[in-house]
Amino acid sequence: MAFTLFPARSPIMNDEDSSIAWPPEITSAQCLKAYPGRPLIQYVLMVDAGSMGSRIHAYKFNYCNATPELESETFDHVEPGLSSYADDAEGAAMSLDHLLDAALETIPPFLHRRTPIAVKATAGLRLLGEEKSNRILAAVRERLESKYPFPIIEEQGVAVMDGADEGVFAWVTVNYLLGRFNSLKKKATVAILDLGGASTQVVFEPHVVDGHSVAQGTHRYPMSFNGNEYILYQHSHLGYGLMMARTRINNYLVDSPLAHQHSMNLNENEYAHPCLPVGHRQEFITQKGQSVVLVGVSDPGGQCRAVVEAIFNKQGLCQQPPCSFNGVHQPSFQSFVKDDIYAFSFFFDLTAPFRHGSATLAQEMTIEELEELTDRLCVGDENGFQEFHSSAEAMKEIRKSNDLCMDLSYIYGLLEYGYGVPKNRKIVLAKKLKGYETGWFVGASIAVLEERDWFHSAMAF
Repeated sequence: MAFTLFPARSPIMNDEDSSIAWPPEITSAQCLKAYPGRPLIQYVLMVDAGSMGSRIHAYKFNYCNATPELESETFDHVEPGLSSYADDAEGAAMSLDHLLDAALETIPPFLHRRTPIAVKATAGLRLLGEEKSNRILAAVRERLESKYPFPIIEEQGVAVMDGADEGVFAWVTVNYLLGRFNSLKKKATVAILDLGGASTQVVFEPHVVDGHSVAQGTHRYPMSFNGNEYILYQHSHLGYGLMMARTRINNYLVDSPLAHQHSMNLNENEYAHPCLPVGHRQEFITQKGQSVVLVGVSDPGGQCRAVVEAIFNKQGLCQQPPCSFNGVHQPSFQSFVKDDIYAFSFFFDLTAPFRHGSATLAQEMTIEELEELTDRLCVGDENGFQEFHSSAEAMKEIRKSNDLCMDLSYIYGLLEYGYGVPKNRKIVLAKKLKGYETGWFVGASIAVLEERDWFHSAMAF
């Protein structure tokens, strides 16, 4: 994949183009006049059909210069996600109506037919299987084409996003918003770590060590920006998103019960769980279809952490060293990643309320500080979480979920044990940068603008 933010050729407006009257009510906050041959404003609609819900991003770009500049965003969301409609494809398609109707209101009518749209489903839909996911995607496409004026992008316009693209687009988003692509001179880029419900992604540009950066393989992702070449390492670990990790941990405890039950009298089909609050009882259906009850027990010996580490299968065969986990090759963070690391999605959502609060949209944290926070929260239920009583947001999160200790233990385990980020390394937990969400959405929208001139191509129809 190649992105070129500086145009390969200078756009020339022909006589037909020059006759198009630009509506005076459609303006830019950055300039009064468009770059020759470009529309003043170009919108892109990006629908994120995630495992937890569907979200629409209506991005407003200006062409004050030859290259598009992101000017503003309108956002909306609905729940549940498309994957919740496994046997109701039409219902899945109709679930997006609220988002698309909102887009009709946001975008000026003059630009409706000139505004490209893409619906990108992520790992949650992928896990439904090919037949069900294809049926849902076909229904979504049919509804878009029959009811809404927005042109669907040609390549993978309504599709399950490849895990590699999801991670790389997120890397583009973060580095674009940080200004790492805004000059012809190549700048250092940051690494990104994303954690969704069904998968987790890692993408970075490794430093050259002993003449080597990224070995050959599917993890190697060459691309270009502004005439600069980048060789990225990327991998999407399907099945290691937060929700899937919970399931892995619970299944592991049923398949490999704790030897020490901490004086708990457990009945048949009851299993001790060191990551749940003491005494909490939770029903669970195993991967074998067995109905069991998970019972929270105290964890003085660090059994929760040991269980979390076990699901990473670090002892698995590593055919191309070095490996992160589950036999997947990954250059070492210690040796190959010298610049900043940005982590978002659930990495941010689950830690920020206990740090500087979710209103602080970017905040630093070392892996060691994450370890300490996890330890405090995992024993907090024994004294009613007294140390967090001064924070209304923290207590709200604590009351919201009995999985908090398990979730934070997983996040810490994923970063330190799975990905191998050193304990003293700082990461930036980021919800937004410069007012825009971190994630793959902006990066994917930039790629859409590179596909064609959407404004003038609409004139042919």
